[in-house]
Amino acid sequence: MPAPALEGRSADAATRNLAWTGGTLYEVIVRSQADIVVACNWPVAANIHKCPVPLVLDQHGPHLLERQYQAAFRGFEDNARAKRLALRHADYFSCAGELQRLYFLSWLMEAGFSLDDGRVCSIPISLSPALPEHEFSDEITFVYGGVFLPWQDPRQGLLEVMAQLQRRQCGRLQFFGGKHPVYPIDTGVFEELRVQLESHPRVQVQPMVAHANLIEAYRHAHVAIDLMTRNPERELAFTTRTVEYLWCGLPVIYNNYAELSPLIREYQAGWTIDPTDHAALQQAVAEVFEQPERVREYSRNAQRLVRERLTWDRTIDPLDEICRAPTLRPRDRSAGAQPEAQSFYLLGRAWNILRRRGVSGLWREARAYARWRLELRKMR
Repeated sequence: MPAPALEGRSADAATRNLAWTGGTLYEVIVRSQADIVVACNWPVAANIHKCPVPLVLDQHGPHLLERQYQAAFRGFEDNARAKRLALRHADYFSCAGELQRLYFLSWLMEAGFSLDDGRVCSIPISLSPALPEHEFSDEITFVYGGVFLPWQDPRQGLLEVMAQLQRRQCGRLQFFGGKHPVYPIDTGVFEELRVQLESHPRVQVQPMVAHANLIEAYRHAHVAIDLMTRNPERELAFTTRTVEYLWCGLPVIYNNYAELSPLIREYQAGWTIDPTDHAALQQAVAEVFEQPERVREYSRNAQRLVRERLTWDRTIDPLDEICRAPTLRPRDRSAGAQPEAQSFYLLGRAWNILRRRGVSGLWREARAYARWRLELRKMR
């Protein structure tokens, strides 16, 4: 667990002993005596220099594209250098879905990966095979849940739901969301949208809540509104919230362009529409009010989709095989990262730490990094 995430929280000694910062990752890995390391997302893997055991870089989404929407982070060239550095560190690579695998292939080739040696795989977002029981509330309920992120724009769908709630004078929308709890990420359209939502008499706006409470709300709702304006990041995203909606038995009003879209259509687990097709959106929302049996059928289909295609026991095999017999990727490990890429990465990381944690935070990271370099020198 990242050490900053433990600040102000209680944790046992074992958890604190393995809490890491960018400068202490190598030391923590050695201390853990792990046989293999799975690093989630390239900004973390870029900090693992000369990992002593095989390293899997698991990329949840197209993070480089996400950063293009964030004013607080570095520009494309600096991010691209850090991404290449992380991929060079990795022995294996996994990502969320086939579209993302295709997107990452050229980056992996630049990092020296061979595309036919079993070191690159895709695993769809998956959840527990113990699905919750869905129980519809008496009142027609739409839900939306998620962090406020600048590359997401759900306004079309939410505004149409609000319009029909007002016109029909029945039903409600439960909206859960807020700023990112850790990183200083721009909120995009959400602050203005929240004002509109809060002024509607049939909308309940709530901040982010405990996950168990969120699942309980989903378990009793009728439909999730999950329609997003199209952009390159959304095209590649294998959307976690959507899988969780389906897992809870919630049919989704979803886009027609993502990797999940054909599955939702195949299983009739919701409505997949072009976000610019307002007539199709109106019809989908109207069916929720006017065709309760269809909603119940789609709810059953949503859980059948997850049970058959998106549970851990059905999707984890590629990573399971890697973890059972991991090996280091053949390459010149003594050469290290290219000096230019390493220097640009360290400068960019220092700047981010300074902005987010101040001079004292930068000083702690610099001391930890210096200790790591000293220990590495002693091992040679």
